[in-house]
Amino acid sequence: MGEDHEVALFIDFENVRYGFLNTYGQEPDPHDLMAKARAYGRVAVASAYADFTEHPSYYRRTLEVAGILPRDIPKRRTGSHKSSADMVMLMDIVDCLLDRPSVETYILMTGDSDFIRVVTRARHRFGKKVIIAAVPGTVSSDLVASADAEDPIILEGVEARVPGSAMDYPLLPEGTTYEEAQLIRLIDYLEQNRPYLTLNFIHSYAVSPTGRLRFTDDLASRLLDRFIEQEILIPYDKQLEDGRVVTNLYMNREHTICQQVLNGRPTEDRPTEE
Repeated sequence: MGEDHEVALFIDFENVRYGFLNTYGQEPDPHDLMAKARAYGRVAVASAYADFTEHPSYYRRTLEVAGILPRDIPKRRTGSHKSSADMVMLMDIVDCLLDRPSVETYILMTGDSDFIRVVTRARHRFGKKVIIAAVPGTVSSDLVASADAEDPIILEGVEARVPGSAMDYPLLPEGTTYEEAQLIRLIDYLEQNRPYLTLNFIHSYAVSPTGRLRFTDDLASRLLDRFIEQEILIPYDKQLEDGRVVTNLYMNREHTICQQVLNGRPTEDRPTEE
């Protein structure tokens, strides 16, 4: 595309960074993210959204050097998987649609289904082209379907580690749904194989079209909220060596449901694999 074609880049930085760390085992390079957007035209708007107190301090500078504005949004400590940064990013996209009519293409680097509505509005009401760019295995299939195209963020030479094949069907304890047991097994897998565990990240894997679960966004959200209420998942604030505080999660493995699912207690309701 020509340089006269204006592009807006909006980055859900937590989704992208944890996607890199958990899938590729590496930190993302903001210059590479900007280069992907530049392939579609002249980048007129570029912003990255996160609570940057939860990320290495050098990212503010490297984002700025790459031409991306870091938008520092303090996270709400409510235990919900909904992000304050996501809400600000949504509002900035709407503002861009209203105030920057010359922008023709929107690059959204996120896998979060919360952006489906603004994507469809941008396309059908404003006539914009919307590209979803996210790390494979961390993007909602519904979000991809709502956009014009998907342009995955691939790290060349590094094999993506997408969970799913390593998880056997769980055995169902009494009073536990098959979906709940599946999600517990997924969380167990992620906790043992990924360095970061947040609600948003568990959600992205649960709805991933490349994973085994392939939950709807609504089902994944309801189950995660329930797991928090039942104290199957416990949020905690972890202070890092540089003084930053990161909200993480751990599975309460002493919980009766977790013990039954993970210990494989047999029941008559065990599903069979097709």
